[in-house]
Amino acid sequence: MRIPCPRCQAFVVPGAQSCAWCGASLLQEATPGSADPVCAVHPELLSLHACGRCGSFACAQCLRKGPRDEPLCAACHDRVPADALPWDRRDELGTLRAYWQTCVAVMLRPTATFERARPEGSVGSSLGFAALSNLAASFTTALFYLGLIFAIPSEMMEGDNVSPRGFRLVGVGMFGAMMVMAPVMGMLVALINSALDHLVFRMEGTGQPFEVTLRANALSLSPYLMGLIPFCGMYGAPLWALGLRIFAYRSMHRTSWGTAAVGTLAAPLLSCGLFFAAYAVMAVVGAAAGIGG
Repeated sequence: MRIPCPRCQAFVVPGAQSCAWCGASLLQEATPGSADPVCAVHPELLSLHACGRCGSFACAQCLRKGPRDEPLCAACHDRVPADALPWDRRDELGTLRAYWQTCVAVMLRPTATFERARPEGSVGSSLGFAALSNLAASFTTALFYLGLIFAIPSEMMEGDNVSPRGFRLVGVGMFGAMMVMAPVMGMLVALINSALDHLVFRMEGTGQPFEVTLRANALSLSPYLMGLIPFCGMYGAPLWALGLRIFAYRSMHRTSWGTAAVGTLAAPLLSCGLFFAAYAVMAVVGAAAGIGG
């Protein structure tokens, strides 16, 4: 949302009290009896713009720059911090606590959380969130299978050159490999998916940087926390995360619901279409080969 200077019409930043281009003061006195809107706090001054949150008229002295670059009145700005996500305060809260609180906020209050969240974030921060999410999604399920391996009586594993000790060591090795591969593959998938989604957003004309897309994509993985309940993270959470991604893209890319939905669903639907097309081609070729034989 841009605010024009009353004199030269150049865009000014919320919070400035003079135009950076022409130098004119943005604090203009109201004319008694005029129909021009005046500031709700300083009625002797003309309103420069309405608050983007509550709609109150505000003069240049009362306007502030919000977390999404929107103009806010001083009261709304004080109520809505620019950095409201616990994940951005890991040094203060601790990584695991910050991750837990962020996941709960995203899952239970997606609209309010993403509206208040800072769009920008480092690549490392986003990839770290994706790594933890994928680790949470697979940890309990993998631990459950490992427990089953150790629960099998040794007598049932004897014979056919099967060593109970070796069998269990293989299970431990597979569990360790999964705990390493899950976060690594999660980060790689997040990067690839974000790149594909960002390409769609570029084609639609949105101008946010790639870091915003990656941050939104990573935060939408919050339902993977449900993986702490065996099998939930692997089967139910991805669909939940896909829906949350629309909320995240809409708020962080500052775009419409339709654009956010297209950016979220275009790559998965195209991938499914290519997969079924390839399967259909293989089926036709196989059938033709069978007829010819």
